This record gives sequence, structure tokens and C-alpha cells, in this order.
Amino acid sequence: MTTNFVDYASERPVTLASRMSDLARAQTDIVRARLSPTPTQVLGLSTKGDEILDRPLVEIGGKGVFIKTLEVALLDGRADAAVHSMKDMETEIAPGTAIGAVLPREDSRDALVGPFETIQALPHGAVIGTASVRRSALLRNLRPDLQINLLRGNINTRLARLQAGEFDAIILAVAGLKRLSLPVIYTPLSDSVMPAAAAQGALAIQIRTGNERADALAPLFAQLNCAETHICVTAERAVLAAVDGSCRTPLSAMARLDGDAVHVTACVLSEDGQQKFEARANGPASLAADIGNDIGRQLLDLCGGRQFLA
Repeated sequence: MTTNFVDYASERPVTLASRMSDLARAQTDIVRARLSPTPTQVLGLSTKGDEILDRPLVEIGGKGVFIKTLEVALLDGRADAAVHSMKDMETEIAPGTAIGAVLPREDSRDALVGPFETIQALPHGAVIGTASVRRSALLRNLRPDLQINLLRGNINTRLARLQAGEFDAIILAVAGLKRLSLPVIYTPLSDSVMPAAAAQGALAIQIRTGNERADALAPLFAQLNCAETHICVTAERAVLAAVDGSCRTPLSAMARLDGDAVHVTACVLSEDGQQKFEARANGPASLAADIGNDIGRQLLDLCGGRQFLA
């Protein structure tokens, strides 16, 4: 009889690598529930991005610092898969690994957390907390008077600092608030006000490739894939790859599927928010990556090339 993923999962539970934050564990629990009744276990890992909180991500290696520790666990065989917030993934992932599935997307919008219902309602000079270069630039574009201060750490830590009065409001992802079912006051921000990061709200399962167990387990993860979300994030990440590929550039990329067509919009900003360039295109969903790549190149042409990103 041919050995398959059922046989391998019976021999040893499927091990999922996860960061140890409440949100990361909640996201891994979503994957475990979808894999049920296949036996699973979690390998909790602390990453450089979780441990160094007093500096922006760009100073400690970019958003990939949340991913690399989990990739090591994949490659050395401690884990069969790793569960990621896909927006934390740079466009280049470790050789010997692949995206095994993209789960159905949660709400991709940003949230204004605090007592104010709109960005415009914030008082003059209000102090806003975020760690995102995209959110910072968009806020400065909308409201140059705002004071944007670094806010890193897990969601509960960020909310505690807001409650302690360090900030008038903070910006978080709606997806994270929903996945943790947190009873906080927030207002989802429309895409026209705060366009989202590439792959925001999507969960990715990264798998190892090229060995017997990994190849046998690949179909187990593949059955969780959401084709619509996968097409959309493929287009969005292609924009990211064409422009930069890291978290160092204030960049938004959003795609939606309409029948067999994918519609993609993107923008890139200067760090101070004073300059903003936008592009959009649509075409066959089968060409999602090409469309995203074309938009990325359009943005580079509009902003004057890669020197704009320096």
C-alpha cells in the first residue's frame, strides 16, 4: 500500500511551528482545527522580532525576523510546517521550503483603536502608535500634524500602552483583533483612507520540500488552500517583490477577485508621507503574478525609480 499523509501523521503528530504570542497561537489553532482529526502538536518559538522591541523592524533585519527562526525549525526537521501571518513574510522564503497553503482571508483592513472614529477626528498633534512604515507614511499624508511614535510588541502589550495613556490612538490590523475576540473599541478604516499591506489578513502555511515525510504531508496542507485568497495574495506579493520585497518601503497592495478577473491596486509613499504614487490594473486571475509585477514596475516608474526608496 502506498504511504500517505495519514500514515505519517499516525506515526508522529504533525508538528506546526508557531511564534509564542497569543495571536500567533490563535492563528495556529485555526490551522489545527482545519486539520482535525489529524493529530497535531505545536512547537512554540521565540523570534528575534519578538525579543527586540525598542527598535523599528528595519533596524533589526526587516519583517523576516519573525519568520527565520520558524524556517530553521522546518529545515532541521523539528517542524513539519510553520504558520505565519502572510504579511510578515518577505517575498523570498528559505530554499527547501514552499507555501503549502493560504487560508481564507480574514478582514484585511486596518483598525483605529481608541475613542476616535476617524483619522480626521483625532485632535491636532495627537500621538499615534504604530510600528508600520506604511501606516506611518499614510498617517503623515493624511494628517501631517500627527505625532507618530514607535509601538511594538504583541497586541495585548500595545493595548496596555494605549490604556496607560501613552497614545491617543493606535493602529492595528482588524484581523488580529477578530482572531483574538478582544473587547476593545476600534473603527475599521476604509481602503481609501488606509490601504492595506500586501497579504494582510491572510495566513500562510510554509512547508518543507524534498524529503519523504514532507512530500507525503504536502497534500494534507494543500487541501486547506483557499484558491481565491491565494490568487489575491499572489498578485499583492508580486507588487511587493517588484518594488522592494521587505518592510522597508511604505507600500500598499490590494487585490480582489471578480469571477475570472483579478483587480489590483497599489500605492507607494515617501517615508514622510508627502509623496504618494498609485497604480491599478486588472486581468485574468491566471496572470495574477504578472499583473502584480507590472503594477510594481509602474510604481517604480511613477516615483522615479529605486532611489525614491532609499
